[in-house]
Amino acid sequence: MTTSNQKNESTIAPETTPWRRIGIALGLSLVGTSLLGGVLLLVLDNIWWVAAGGILSLFAGGVYLGWKSREPEPLYGTLLAAMYVGVAVVGIFIGTFLAVLPDPLPGLAIGDSTFFFISPLLMLASGVAGTSLSGVMVRH
Repeated sequence: MTTSNQKNESTIAPETTPWRRIGIALGLSLVGTSLLGGVLLLVLDNIWWVAAGGILSLFAGGVYLGWKSREPEPLYGTLLAAMYVGVAVVGIFIGTFLAVLPDPLPGLAIGDSTFFFISPLLMLASGVAGTSLSGVMVRH
């Protein structure tokens, strides 16, 4: 028997976009990228390793987001990835401009957008996959 103060799981209205959880997942992804990607950058001196660390960290952030939201909503992973890529690209441009980070396109002509085309696509796939997979697993 349930009282009027208790909510049955089947009667709970769907939650609106969980911005707080997306923000936490974004923070976790950025910290993970800084730690994992930073170590790989120091050891291997190639900006692609920062992107690889970012892909893994963004997947982990997506897993957190899907787990906490308890639903396999790809939109949440897409929002997470879009916000992450925005912050990461600004950071990479600033780091390259200040000569703190290596050129993402060594030996290629200026204007070649391979790095800035491929890595965001991989990050989008990683954020959506993490959110969707963990949301499905928690839901069942």
